[in-house]
Amino acid sequence: MLDWIRAIIQKILHLSKQLDDYEKDSVVQALPSLAYVNRAKKCIANQDFEQAERILEEAMELPQEDALVYKYLGMVCERTGRPSEAVISYKKSANINSSDKDIWRLLGFALINCGQFEEALESFENANKVNPANTDVFAGWGMAYMRLKRYPEAHEKFMEAVRLNRYNFMALLLAAIMEVRLGKYNDADAKLSFLANVSPNETNTYEYANLKYIRKDYDSAIFYANKALSFNDKMLPVYLLLGKLYAIKGQKKESLETYENAVSKGLAFPHLFFDWAVTLQIFGDYEGAKVQFEKARSIAPGEEEVSAGLALTNAYSGNIEEAEHLMQNVRNLKDDNYVYSKATGLIAMRKGDYTLAISKFKNVTDLMFFDNGLNFLIAQCYDSINDVSNAKEYYETSLLNAGDNIDIYLKYSDFLIRNEEFESAQRKLKRAQKIDENNLDVLNLLFHIGYILVKDNWSEYNMKETLGIAEKILKIDPGSFRYPEEKSDLDNIANNR
Repeated sequence: MLDWIRAIIQKILHLSKQLDDYEKDSVVQALPSLAYVNRAKKCIANQDFEQAERILEEAMELPQEDALVYKYLGMVCERTGRPSEAVISYKKSANINSSDKDIWRLLGFALINCGQFEEALESFENANKVNPANTDVFAGWGMAYMRLKRYPEAHEKFMEAVRLNRYNFMALLLAAIMEVRLGKYNDADAKLSFLANVSPNETNTYEYANLKYIRKDYDSAIFYANKALSFNDKMLPVYLLLGKLYAIKGQKKESLETYENAVSKGLAFPHLFFDWAVTLQIFGDYEGAKVQFEKARSIAPGEEEVSAGLALTNAYSGNIEEAEHLMQNVRNLKDDNYVYSKATGLIAMRKGDYTLAISKFKNVTDLMFFDNGLNFLIAQCYDSINDVSNAKEYYETSLLNAGDNIDIYLKYSDFLIRNEEFESAQRKLKRAQKIDENNLDVLNLLFHIGYILVKDNWSEYNMKETLGIAEKILKIDPGSFRYPEEKSDLDNIANNR
């Protein structure tokens, strides 16, 4: 976020035409330092900052101090990546000539770059007194409020910047971002739609994609996210958003390819590997998720969410001791954190504390509504404490978005068999068979249910179908057939009919 803000500041500073003719910029035209300033300005215009700095340092040795010398030295410091030194120079200039129409604005942006937001507010207030109704002053003022998370005040300043200059698209974008933060989605949508179509670039289209994601218009979000990449294919936030969007839509292949594409663009950052891991475990690939969490930890070893993610994958595989060890490094995450709650829930579940596990999983079901695994885990916890009604509800919910997850069908069918809902279990397993017709676990359970139903209500069709399932299992792998005695019983019944 800080780099993004800095980029905006540089654009505003560029648009402000800082390098006015020095004659217009000077209060006292007769100062001998003006010749030095003039030479330095030409060097700055040619991006020869090293020579400009040498000239300005020579001017500082003259007997009389000139505010312009420090002002342009501040500019050199900013353009060479030394914002704290720029602040010192700008302050010196402002102390010498506090009525300079630009100095307070320049100081304000430099203070934002240094994280001194409260002081930046004062600087922009001074700028407005010296040079009122300046669109860039109000844009900077809003940015200082934004960085302080004082979003209503920030929005007010950005809107004033737009009122002063309707072509200040940067201020319009920031106003829209504040409206998103404030939940004013309709207002934000109008602004971002305008920007994405009238002034399309990577930032405008990304922010519009993000708003569409928030508003659950996932197809539009995907469209604008891909459009953002067409402007700049090295925007990490866009890849993270796309990975999540495809996961929400259940498009596993597209989601995982998004992360791979980001790596191919040189974006191998901890956040990428972390989100990649989260997505993999949502799709049920906990081993793959562990690999990506490890990559994230190798780059950011102290990141608590990464430790929680590794704890999650270890807990899922039953390595509780290692999971608990990893969670000892997690001190600042709370129950509203998805990875933390799922990890603590899995640890509790593996240790038999199902009530605590259910509580932890439910903490984040709304936050990560597309993680169908949460509903499945809750169902299994209720099943373990014999809460049949809730178990059935959550099994049904998890089945709605089961996709190709055969395990959900198997666990739910086993639950239904134990509760003597045989026909319902049979229907679920036949749905699973359409996903994988040769799955031996599915076929064994189908045979077992068929046997029970034939014994309860014999029919020739059911008998043939059930024995056919047994023959199919024996043909695929004779050693995997689990119910030889039941088959022998059915063979005897068939032979005696």
